[in-house]
Amino acid sequence: MLYIKSENRRFLLVIGFIGMALFAVGDVLLQSFANEGEDILLIMKSSIRDMPMGRMYFTLLTGVIAAPFMYLGLSAMDSVLRDRLGEQKGKMYRCFQIGAIIGILSFFAAHSVCAVLEMNVKQALASGISPEMADAAYRTPFLVSFAATNLWVTVTEVCLSIAYIYYVLKKILPLPKVAVIGNTAGLYIIFNVVGAVLTGITGNRFFSLLAKSGASLGMGVMFLAVACVCKERKTS
Repeated sequence: MLYIKSENRRFLLVIGFIGMALFAVGDVLLQSFANEGEDILLIMKSSIRDMPMGRMYFTLLTGVIAAPFMYLGLSAMDSVLRDRLGEQKGKMYRCFQIGAIIGILSFFAAHSVCAVLEMNVKQALASGISPEMADAAYRTPFLVSFAATNLWVTVTEVCLSIAYIYYVLKKILPLPKVAVIGNTAGLYIIFNVVGAVLTGITGNRFFSLLAKSGASLGMGVMFLAVACVCKERKTS
Protein backbone atom coordinates (compact mmCIF):
# COMPACT_ATOMS: atom_id res chain seq x y z
CA MET A 1 0.00 0.00 0.00
CA LEU A 2 1.09 3.59 -0.54
CA TYR A 3 2.47 5.40 2.48
CA ILE A 4 0.42 8.57 2.94
CA LYS A 5 1.83 11.55 4.80
CA SER A 6 -0.07 12.46 7.97
CA GLU A 7 -1.34 15.80 6.63
CA ASN A 8 -3.08 14.07 3.70
CA ARG A 9 -4.66 11.14 5.51
CA ARG A 10 -7.89 12.69 6.72
CA PHE A 11 -8.73 14.00 3.25
CA LEU A 12 -8.00 10.64 1.62
CA LEU A 13 -10.04 8.78 4.23
CA VAL A 14 -12.99 11.00 3.31
CA ILE A 15 -12.29 10.21 -0.35
CA GLY A 16 -12.36 6.54 0.64
CA PHE A 17 -15.76 7.07 2.26
CA ILE A 18 -17.06 8.66 -0.94
CA GLY A 19 -15.78 5.66 -2.90
CA MET A 20 -17.58 3.23 -0.62
CA ALA A 21 -20.76 5.33 -0.87
CA LEU A 22 -20.51 4.96 -4.65
CA PHE A 23 -20.11 1.21 -4.25
CA ALA A 24 -23.22 1.27 -2.04
CA VAL A 25 -25.19 3.07 -4.76
CA GLY A 26 -24.03 0.42 -7.23
CA ASP A 27 -25.02 -2.35 -4.81
CA VAL A 28 -28.60 -1.06 -4.81
CA LEU A 29 -28.75 -0.32 -8.54
CA LEU A 30 -27.57 -3.85 -9.36
CA GLN A 31 -30.80 -5.21 -7.91
CA SER A 32 -33.94 -5.26 -10.01
CA PHE A 33 -36.69 -3.11 -8.50
CA ALA A 34 -39.41 -5.02 -10.36
CA ASN A 35 -41.34 -7.68 -8.46
CA GLU A 36 -42.77 -9.42 -11.51
CA GLY A 37 -41.34 -11.96 -13.92
CA GLU A 38 -39.48 -15.22 -13.75
CA ASP A 39 -36.39 -15.73 -11.62
CA ILE A 40 -33.08 -15.74 -13.51
CA LEU A 41 -29.72 -16.70 -11.99
CA LEU A 42 -30.93 -16.31 -8.38
CA ILE A 43 -30.56 -12.52 -8.34
CA MET A 44 -32.63 -11.29 -11.31
CA LYS A 45 -36.15 -11.17 -12.65
CA SER A 46 -37.09 -11.46 -16.30
CA SER A 47 -38.36 -7.87 -16.04
CA ILE A 48 -34.68 -6.84 -16.28
CA ARG A 49 -35.40 -6.81 -20.02
CA ASP A 50 -37.22 -3.51 -19.52
CA MET A 51 -34.59 -1.84 -17.34
CA PRO A 52 -32.77 1.09 -19.01
CA MET A 53 -29.30 0.12 -20.23
CA GLY A 54 -28.09 3.53 -19.06
CA ARG A 55 -28.70 2.48 -15.48
CA MET A 56 -26.38 -0.49 -15.94
CA TYR A 57 -23.70 1.69 -17.52
CA PHE A 58 -23.98 4.08 -14.58
CA THR A 59 -23.67 1.18 -12.15
CA LEU A 60 -20.46 0.05 -13.83
CA LEU A 61 -19.17 3.63 -13.83
CA THR A 62 -19.67 3.92 -10.06
CA GLY A 63 -17.37 0.93 -9.60
CA VAL A 64 -14.72 2.37 -11.93
CA ILE A 65 -14.63 5.58 -9.87
CA ALA A 66 -15.05 3.91 -6.47
CA ALA A 67 -12.18 1.40 -6.78
CA PRO A 68 -9.30 3.96 -6.77
CA PHE A 69 -11.09 5.98 -4.08
CA MET A 70 -11.26 2.82 -1.97
CA TYR A 71 -7.55 2.22 -2.55
CA LEU A 72 -6.69 5.73 -1.34
CA GLY A 73 -8.82 5.26 1.78
CA LEU A 74 -7.20 1.92 2.58
CA SER A 75 -3.73 3.36 1.97
CA ALA A 76 -4.43 6.21 4.38
CA MET A 77 -5.74 3.79 7.02
CA ASP A 78 -2.74 1.53 6.50
CA SER A 79 -0.41 4.51 7.02
CA VAL A 80 -2.16 5.40 10.28
CA LEU A 81 -1.72 1.85 11.55
CA ARG A 82 1.91 1.65 10.46
CA ASP A 83 2.76 4.81 12.41
CA ARG A 84 0.84 3.82 15.50
CA LEU A 85 2.09 0.23 15.59
CA GLY A 86 5.73 1.01 14.83
CA GLU A 87 7.78 -2.20 14.81
CA GLN A 88 5.11 -4.11 16.77
CA LYS A 89 2.81 -4.86 13.86
CA GLY A 90 2.08 -8.54 14.49
CA LYS A 91 -0.38 -10.96 12.92
CA MET A 92 -3.39 -8.65 13.15
CA TYR A 93 -1.71 -6.11 10.91
CA ARG A 94 -1.07 -8.89 8.38
CA CYS A 95 -4.76 -9.72 8.60
CA PHE A 96 -5.57 -6.10 7.78
CA GLN A 97 -3.13 -6.11 4.86
CA ILE A 98 -4.68 -9.26 3.38
CA GLY A 99 -8.13 -7.70 3.56
CA ALA A 100 -6.91 -4.41 2.08
CA ILE A 101 -5.05 -5.94 -0.85
CA ILE A 102 -7.81 -8.39 -1.74
CA GLY A 103 -10.53 -5.82 -1.08
CA ILE A 104 -9.66 -3.41 -3.85
CA LEU A 105 -9.83 -6.17 -6.44
CA SER A 106 -12.76 -8.07 -4.99
CA PHE A 107 -15.16 -5.15 -4.58
CA PHE A 108 -14.57 -3.93 -8.12
CA ALA A 109 -14.64 -7.46 -9.55
CA ALA A 110 -17.96 -8.33 -7.88
CA HIS A 111 -19.41 -4.98 -8.92
CA SER A 112 -18.30 -5.14 -12.55
CA VAL A 113 -19.06 -8.85 -13.05
CA CYS A 114 -22.66 -8.36 -11.90
CA ALA A 115 -23.14 -5.22 -14.01
CA VAL A 116 -21.78 -6.82 -17.18
CA LEU A 117 -23.80 -9.99 -16.53
CA GLU A 118 -26.99 -7.95 -16.23
CA MET A 119 -26.22 -6.22 -19.54
CA ASN A 120 -25.79 -9.58 -21.26
CA VAL A 121 -28.96 -11.07 -19.80
CA LYS A 122 -30.96 -7.96 -20.69
CA GLN A 123 -29.74 -8.06 -24.29
CA ALA A 124 -30.45 -11.79 -24.53
CA LEU A 125 -34.04 -11.29 -23.34
CA ALA A 126 -34.50 -8.26 -25.59
CA SER A 127 -33.44 -10.34 -28.60
CA GLY A 128 -36.27 -12.79 -27.93
CA ILE A 129 -34.54 -15.51 -25.91
CA SER A 130 -36.82 -16.95 -23.23
CA PRO A 131 -35.99 -16.48 -19.52
CA GLU A 132 -35.48 -20.26 -19.24
CA MET A 133 -32.96 -20.32 -22.07
CA ALA A 134 -31.14 -17.27 -20.70
CA ASP A 135 -30.95 -18.89 -17.28
CA ALA A 136 -29.57 -22.12 -18.73
CA ALA A 137 -27.05 -20.34 -20.96
CA TYR A 138 -25.59 -18.10 -18.25
CA ARG A 139 -25.94 -20.40 -15.23
CA THR A 140 -22.47 -21.97 -15.24
CA PRO A 141 -20.39 -18.81 -15.92
CA PHE A 142 -22.54 -16.93 -13.43
CA LEU A 143 -22.15 -19.47 -10.63
CA VAL A 144 -18.38 -19.71 -11.14
CA SER A 145 -17.82 -15.94 -11.19
CA PHE A 146 -20.35 -15.33 -8.40
CA ALA A 147 -18.69 -17.90 -6.13
CA ALA A 148 -15.18 -16.62 -6.83
CA THR A 149 -15.89 -12.91 -6.38
CA ASN A 150 -18.05 -13.43 -3.30
CA LEU A 151 -15.40 -15.62 -1.71
CA TRP A 152 -12.86 -12.79 -2.03
CA VAL A 153 -15.39 -10.19 -0.86
CA THR A 154 -16.09 -12.33 2.22
CA VAL A 155 -12.37 -12.68 2.96
CA THR A 156 -12.03 -8.90 2.64
CA GLU A 157 -14.94 -8.16 4.97
CA VAL A 158 -13.85 -10.66 7.61
CA CYS A 159 -10.17 -9.63 7.63
CA LEU A 160 -10.79 -5.89 7.71
CA SER A 161 -13.58 -6.16 10.28
CA ILE A 162 -11.58 -8.35 12.66
CA ALA A 163 -8.51 -6.12 12.42
CA TYR A 164 -10.53 -2.93 12.90
CA ILE A 165 -12.43 -4.29 15.91
CA TYR A 166 -9.16 -5.49 17.47
CA TYR A 167 -7.46 -2.13 17.03
CA VAL A 168 -10.44 -0.27 18.50
CA LEU A 169 -10.65 -2.56 21.53
CA LYS A 170 -6.87 -2.35 22.06
CA LYS A 171 -7.00 1.46 21.75
CA ILE A 172 -4.55 1.45 18.86
CA LEU A 173 -7.37 3.42 17.29
CA PRO A 174 -8.60 5.46 20.26
CA LEU A 175 -12.32 5.40 19.55
CA PRO A 176 -15.32 4.66 21.78
CA LYS A 177 -16.04 0.95 22.02
CA VAL A 178 -19.37 1.44 20.23
CA ALA A 179 -17.30 2.25 17.14
CA VAL A 180 -16.60 -1.49 16.72
CA ILE A 181 -19.91 -1.85 14.87
CA GLY A 182 -18.75 0.59 12.18
CA ASN A 183 -17.16 -1.98 9.89
CA THR A 184 -18.10 -4.04 6.85
CA ALA A 185 -19.39 -7.08 8.74
CA GLY A 186 -21.11 -5.05 11.46
CA LEU A 187 -23.16 -2.85 9.15
CA TYR A 188 -23.85 -5.74 6.78
CA ILE A 189 -25.52 -7.65 9.62
CA ILE A 190 -27.37 -4.61 10.97
CA PHE A 191 -28.61 -3.47 7.55
CA ASN A 192 -29.85 -6.94 6.63
CA VAL A 193 -31.66 -7.48 9.93
CA VAL A 194 -33.28 -4.05 9.83
CA GLY A 195 -34.04 -4.43 6.11
CA ALA A 196 -35.73 -7.79 6.68
CA VAL A 197 -37.80 -6.42 9.57
CA LEU A 198 -38.93 -3.31 7.66
CA THR A 199 -39.69 -5.36 4.56
CA GLY A 200 -41.78 -7.74 6.65
CA ILE A 201 -43.67 -4.85 8.30
CA THR A 202 -44.24 -2.69 5.24
CA GLY A 203 -44.11 -5.23 2.44
CA ASN A 204 -41.88 -2.78 0.56
CA ARG A 205 -38.96 -4.54 -1.14
CA PHE A 206 -37.00 -1.27 -1.24
CA PHE A 207 -35.78 -1.88 2.32
CA SER A 208 -34.30 -5.26 1.40
CA LEU A 209 -32.51 -3.57 -1.52
CA LEU A 210 -31.02 -0.96 0.79
CA ALA A 211 -29.72 -3.78 2.99
CA LYS A 212 -27.41 -4.78 0.12
CA SER A 213 -25.39 -1.59 0.70
CA GLY A 214 -24.47 -2.43 4.31
CA ALA A 215 -21.00 -3.89 3.68
CA SER A 216 -19.88 -1.02 1.43
CA LEU A 217 -21.21 1.64 3.77
CA GLY A 218 -19.65 -0.21 6.70
CA MET A 219 -16.20 0.22 5.21
CA GLY A 220 -16.99 3.86 4.50
CA VAL A 221 -17.95 4.41 8.13
CA MET A 222 -14.72 2.70 9.17
CA PHE A 223 -12.77 5.22 7.07
CA LEU A 224 -14.60 8.13 8.72
CA ALA A 225 -13.91 6.69 12.18
CA VAL A 226 -10.18 6.42 11.43
CA ALA A 227 -10.25 9.97 10.05
CA CYS A 228 -11.30 11.15 13.52
CA VAL A 229 -8.04 9.91 15.04
CA CYS A 230 -5.65 9.83 12.09
CA LYS A 231 -3.65 12.85 13.28
CA GLU A 232 -3.08 11.44 16.73
CA ARG A 233 0.15 9.64 17.42
CA LYS A 234 0.78 6.64 19.58
CA THR A 235 2.54 7.57 22.78
CA SER A 236 4.95 5.30 24.56
